[in-house]
Amino acid sequence: MTSLAHFPSLSVELGAVFVLGAALLTRLMLRSFGIPSIISLLAFGLLAGPSGIGLVHLDLVDSSTRALLSLAVVIVLFEATLRIDVRNVPRRTIAILAVVGTALVMWLIPALCRAYHFTPVVSEMAGAICIVTGPTVIGPLMKRLRPRTGLAHVLETEGIVLDAIGVIVAAAVFATFTSRSTGPLDTGWLLVERVLAGIVVGAVWGTLGRLSSAWINRTSSDISKLYLLLLGFGAYGSAEWLAHESGLVAVVVCGLLLDFKALAHERVLRAFKEDLSMLALSTVFILLASQIDITTLTPMLAPASGIVGALIAIRFATTFLATIRGPFHWHERLFLAAVFPRGIVAVSLATYYATQLPAWGLRGGDVLLSVLFVVVVITIALSTACSVVLARAFGLTMPSLIIAGISPASMTTARRYLESGHMPFLIDTSDEAVAFARTQDLEAERVSDPRRLASLIRARKAEFVVVDSRERWRALGLRVKGVPIFDNSSPEVRRIVDGVAVPEPV
Repeated sequence: MTSLAHFPSLSVELGAVFVLGAALLTRLMLRSFGIPSIISLLAFGLLAGPSGIGLVHLDLVDSSTRALLSLAVVIVLFEATLRIDVRNVPRRTIAILAVVGTALVMWLIPALCRAYHFTPVVSEMAGAICIVTGPTVIGPLMKRLRPRTGLAHVLETEGIVLDAIGVIVAAAVFATFTSRSTGPLDTGWLLVERVLAGIVVGAVWGTLGRLSSAWINRTSSDISKLYLLLLGFGAYGSAEWLAHESGLVAVVVCGLLLDFKALAHERVLRAFKEDLSMLALSTVFILLASQIDITTLTPMLAPASGIVGALIAIRFATTFLATIRGPFHWHERLFLAAVFPRGIVAVSLATYYATQLPAWGLRGGDVLLSVLFVVVVITIALSTACSVVLARAFGLTMPSLIIAGISPASMTTARRYLESGHMPFLIDTSDEAVAFARTQDLEAERVSDPRRLASLIRARKAEFVVVDSRERWRALGLRVKGVPIFDNSSPEVRRIVDGVAVPEPV
């Protein structure tokens, strides 16, 4: 048997195989059992590290390793930012959540950490890192729960904004302990410098993307994919060169300025960036989790639980303050308050600064990493459980419908329903038709068995079925008891479809 000691590159190749296999199993577990992807990835990461089979060994101090992890984080954050429609962002709500939440976290979390006898630098760094939330967790969770568009929009936008703020604050706090600048004015200027650098550089690259969109629309989709990556990485690299730790701000600004829906290859690009983001997310979570020794986590359960309790209190206070005036009902406000996970950026920051503290002669790097790792796991588990229970209890998910038959007209109908706040699901007896619908960023499945159709309707709690051909679907038994079928005479269908012909159902 070949020894890994004789062929060190083989460990990298086997590690890549493990990461891809874990990512595949994670997706299967999510689809089959509803297990959140992040929980599965963290478990696989622990299995690959010193607490498990010891397959993955990383030198996190090495600059190339840090660069790889940073670029993966950029991909994930850039993909999440491109989903945000700035025209519909509730600015007042986001501003209160970001400003008030940041202030409370930076006041309460360090004080709590000092009560557990953490060193001053670990206490302040823990507070700064706890500012960030988890858009990498929130995105998949929103896809699974399918809440109404406004709720998902607020949560995803908040996560992206707070990630950028948390990165900058963490860098400023670290600088106060490792540089000669000790006064609040120096710290304040450091923050302003990095924010301005990120905003300016991101605005330049975002504007370049908008101005060149007409040219991109005349090119092929493969050129569009590369150009989109160039914009994101260009914004990050330029900002980092100008002011360290300003890159994520630039990525966020660039992504917000790009008019993604105006691109000719929007659906192809959307599928591409989501696949790339999933691969980057899987890689980063597994690699970072693989560096954790599980024996060091047990002593951190008490302080981590205290930090999570403080984060819950802060979350409820800021959420209800931010939504006093707005379109949200009380049960929707409760749902918003229940979603507070920490994710990939928190783990990445904790890992980075845990390796940097000893280099500056500061103690507590292992404590910082261990306690924040436990905080991430607890917040993900609590947020997922609470949001699922609340969404089902209060009926916050978007109504589902099943459209039988895949054709240009039915896909147009599906998109109209999607824009109106419904979750359409296309079915067909043809594999080719299903594959085509999926390339158009629509959910679809091949169905040729009446029992599968009934099971699908029950599983998705579909409210109605739209049929495109009475003869094609007669064999599937659309007269199933308890299955409401809307036809084109329904006022609601006429309102949503707006002129798209829906033939008479069975």
